[in-house]
Amino acid sequence: MRGAPRGAALAAVLGCVGLTACSEGGAKPTTVVAASDSADQVLYGFVHFLTRDGVREGHVAADTAFFYDKTQTTVLKQMKLVFIDSAGNENATITSRTGTYRWQTGNMTADGDAVLRSNDGRVLKTEQLLYDAEKKELSTNLFFTFDQAKEHLQGEGFRSDLKFEHIVVNKPRGESEKGALLPGQEKDSR
Repeated sequence: MRGAPRGAALAAVLGCVGLTACSEGGAKPTTVVAASDSADQVLYGFVHFLTRDGVREGHVAADTAFFYDKTQTTVLKQMKLVFIDSAGNENATITSRTGTYRWQTGNMTADGDAVLRSNDGRVLKTEQLLYDAEKKELSTNLFFTFDQAKEHLQGEGFRSDLKFEHIVVNKPRGESEKGALLPGQEKDSR
């Protein structure tokens, strides 16, 4: 029975030390940041210039960038990718909620409300848009819409060069001011 008062005294002392450590005098963290999947680096207000052979081809910006050294990728939040033509003019922009940039290849993926807007008024919308830097090609395997002037095109995936001059569309359907039919569509029987 002699040990019981000593144990109670020790618990009381430890309790007081614990309360003192939690008092107002200690340093408190202002925010807690949980980098998704423990990134090696996290940057806020990220901007990166895309070049090939010393020539600027565009830039990518994001609110937050998570860098992963092992996979050599960067995950971007609130991404904006701007393409620049050979004369140095911005000619198209892709925005999305998130994106992935692969350091070795320069390939990018825009995920979540991906929208491409060109300076000549073309607008492409899809949930995921892939950019192949080597081929200079855009693609998706998901549903998309593409609007240009008085034309509307949609399909279940596409592949195209950056100028949309050579396009391959899966299951295309759409409308044209001139009334042209796309492959797979039937003429309206009115």
